[in-house]
Amino acid sequence: MKRSKFKFFLLTIILFNIFVHFGIEKSNSNQPETNKFNYSYIETYPWIPKCNLETKLMPVYDSKRNLSNDYSSPSSDLTFEIRIIKAVIIYFPIDQYDSYADEFLWLFRSWIEIIYLEPSKWRTDLVIFIYENTDALKSIDLFRKLNCSFKNLRKSKLDKPMCTLVSFTPLKFRNLIDPELKIDQRLYNFLLYHSDIFGKKAAKILSDFLVKTIQSYPNADSVLIALDGYDHLKKSGYDFVIRSDIDVFLTPLFAKWSPKHCNDFYVGKGAYSAHFNMNRLKRAGYHINFLYGNHANLGSTWYSTTDQSRLVAYLSLFSMAYLANEEFSPPERNGDLNILLWPHWHYWVLSLYGQNLAMNHLIETKQMNIQSSDLLDYPAHENSDINKIIHIHAYHNDMIFSKFDFKEGKYDRMDMNKLNFNIAHNYALKMAIEGKFFSKKKLLRIFLSAIKNKK
Repeated sequence: MKRSKFKFFLLTIILFNIFVHFGIEKSNSNQPETNKFNYSYIETYPWIPKCNLETKLMPVYDSKRNLSNDYSSPSSDLTFEIRIIKAVIIYFPIDQYDSYADEFLWLFRSWIEIIYLEPSKWRTDLVIFIYENTDALKSIDLFRKLNCSFKNLRKSKLDKPMCTLVSFTPLKFRNLIDPELKIDQRLYNFLLYHSDIFGKKAAKILSDFLVKTIQSYPNADSVLIALDGYDHLKKSGYDFVIRSDIDVFLTPLFAKWSPKHCNDFYVGKGAYSAHFNMNRLKRAGYHINFLYGNHANLGSTWYSTTDQSRLVAYLSLFSMAYLANEEFSPPERNGDLNILLWPHWHYWVLSLYGQNLAMNHLIETKQMNIQSSDLLDYPAHENSDINKIIHIHAYHNDMIFSKFDFKEGKYDRMDMNKLNFNIAHNYALKMAIEGKFFSKKKLLRIFLSAIKNKK
């Protein structure tokens, strides 16, 4: 009897220790992995900082050299003899065609302008990610009339500039692959530190994470194209990818400008950072082992290599979903507070918060040469010389150029004969008016004329 009681007591102790150990392991798995603060993506994936294009004129960036960070001047004439292939990539929401058609046309018009001006050996493609499986696309002839097609595929550096459509499924039309996916610290640790972030498994799990947290958030797709479009962009052999919103203009300087290093990462300027949201992002980053260096107002436009853009897209999308899940309440996500908390904390700029968190970490851990530049996302209502900026962005304002006044037709009868089109807001006005009033046939004709002299 005593022996059986002893065995029962011993078994109880063993089981207790097993359960305690299991509980500790389970608890630990729900904690941030603090040993990952120094985790290096570029050591895990050593091809990320490499370039298709590497010459003495455009070397790989090396932080140990401490070279000057002056990136404001145009490229050397010597680079004009190098074949440089770029892609401006955008997401076009076909179900909101009426809202974005005008913006696309002014971007298209400015794209033609830079094709005329860029060196004959350079190429800049316009790559449009769009939802193909919809009747809305079949009923629209805009892209067909401008020779933008799914069949336009870059096969060689010698191919002339082209407008390409790429099939893309927006987040709001995606289904869960694994409805049982549990969102907790273990998922965060897995996606950041224990998965092949360039592999299909991580992409599927990340997609489910996005669907479960930010499926209704409208600005995720403009980042998601840099992730999902990776295979297409790599196969096309682009040296540089410019991820941009639609409501932008490319300038004459864009035509003759290239990065100082073949693996630089340029990001434009935004206007959303405030003391409160930066402190909150820093605290949120700590729980996923992200360092935060208070780099503010990192904008929506990126200019870098395909590999680096994909890494930033992956980390930005993860951060967006993580912040939505951990830092925003349901009323905030549903828009019930409208702009009450702006500029301190506002769900509508979640995409910018997410990339800000990701980029701060990459800057602080010295994994990328990320440069915030006034050359990108320059406000369309300002008056700088267009030969000193490479990219203009139409923000919310009531000064020329205002995209809202433009869409209301307030500029339609404006006399532009005496305007100086070397000034940013006048150049934007010219491109927008010509995009609106030139027939599709005329736009196509000047595009075909522009690509004739390409070598």
